[in-house]
Amino acid sequence: MNRPARLTANTIIGTLEAGPRGPILRDAEGVAWRLHFGEEPVPDRLDGKVNVRGKIVQPDRIDVEFWTPLAGE
Repeated sequence: MNRPARLTANTIIGTLEAGPRGPILRDAEGVAWRLHFGEEPVPDRLDGKVNVRGKIVQPDRIDVEFWTPLAGE
């Protein structure tokens, strides 16, 4: 049985990078996750430093529930 890595939401602050399969969030320690927005399209202004809340469903993927840009950092 393939179960999600975590069942609760996590909040991660990191920097977004462009990836071949969509945006990638990299935290201060260098850990990276692909971001999945479900049925929603990838937001237009998604770049720079952001705060992302979502569920880590695979070691390298987060199902995004909410995100917000962090201005001035």
